[in-house]
Amino acid sequence: MEPRPRQRRRKAGTEKPRTIHDVPDDILRQILLGLDSPLWLLRAACACRQFRRAVASADGGRAFLRLAGSLHPPVVVGHYHNRSVRPIAFVPSPWPLAPPIDCGRFALDFLPRRIITTTDWVVADCHGGLFVLWDSQNSPPNLIVCDPLTRRGQGIPHPPGKRAGFVVALLDGDGDGNMSISNFRVLYYCFHGDGAPPQVCVFSAADGGDGWRFLRRPPSAGSNYLGHVAGRVDGSIYLDSVAGKVRVLDNARLEVSEVHLPIGIDKSKAPRRSSFTVVHGAGANPTSPPSTWIIHVHGEELEFFRRVRGCSGGEWVLEHNIPKLSEVARGLLAGCPEERLERTEEYVIAVGTGTAVLSAGDRDERKLLFSIDMDTKKLQVAPKEAYRRTNWTFTYTLPWPQLLKACPS
Repeated sequence: MEPRPRQRRRKAGTEKPRTIHDVPDDILRQILLGLDSPLWLLRAACACRQFRRAVASADGGRAFLRLAGSLHPPVVVGHYHNRSVRPIAFVPSPWPLAPPIDCGRFALDFLPRRIITTTDWVVADCHGGLFVLWDSQNSPPNLIVCDPLTRRGQGIPHPPGKRAGFVVALLDGDGDGNMSISNFRVLYYCFHGDGAPPQVCVFSAADGGDGWRFLRRPPSAGSNYLGHVAGRVDGSIYLDSVAGKVRVLDNARLEVSEVHLPIGIDKSKAPRRSSFTVVHGAGANPTSPPSTWIIHVHGEELEFFRRVRGCSGGEWVLEHNIPKLSEVARGLLAGCPEERLERTEEYVIAVGTGTAVLSAGDRDERKLLFSIDMDTKKLQVAPKEAYRRTNWTFTYTLPWPQLLKACPS
């Protein structure tokens, strides 16, 4: 019988094998920063007290959650579709673009039937796990803010004097900035029937909030808020203005400033409205901020601006342009002789992580859909079934779990 190999005796005083529990919290946080979804972060926090303390402790957890949210693009669960002949519908993002979750939770069946069975109610904005509905057939419109994760909705009273207008954006809540069905704000643009300049007011649902309040701005500043939400970058709201420019609304101070884009399109040659859309993509590595683009559409011309971060917060550079979509589409539609684009106009109807969906209509009012990969700027023909009868979509993203609290030791 062969002799057994001699086992090495452990020397007295040597250290025991280390485990994950011996990793310091600061190093553990660096590892957890690689998790690109709040779902995975929640699951990690539920694994053990050490992970939960690293994620949500009072001395560093809140800063960690803010940093983790800034380093990853929002997780796009799906889109709410405003349709021309059907009620609002939720369309989930396909796996692996979205985590495997119960998409039935995002249906609107927790609201009264008179709301979910009519096309009068439309989505006005979607942010922080909430979305706001408004009744487009009433003036002033009825407003409801909904949280599909908790399946709760809260009606909002009309602005003072029942002034007509429309919702501009959902804002983060008062206080520590956390957003929930009991802590949110709504920015509302008011019209006046007597010819007076429009005004902007904000509704606050936070505890101790005073309901509606008008912003103290010069009368000429009211028009700065006019437009729809193009997207959100670093906590600020980008507004696609009717003047063909992009303005940024500071979420805290509610002040508006203009975004400087190096636009190369000569808009004087074609009197069409410009539209702008913000798209986020993954960063170069798990610990780098997400890439951010703005798509500028004017007629059938497209420009793609990428944000270059620097010491001043970043600037926008022109990364790519498509002078005429119909020429690009001719090659994509070569195998479909019944499809063609002539004298087309387009607009972005949906965005995902690093992708966008472009709707194009020609003089015969046929609509074609194209998907755009923002990294390569490559276009592909997209199936029309998912966006049939869709006028506009609103992206629903999972909120980062900023309300996590550490377990007592």
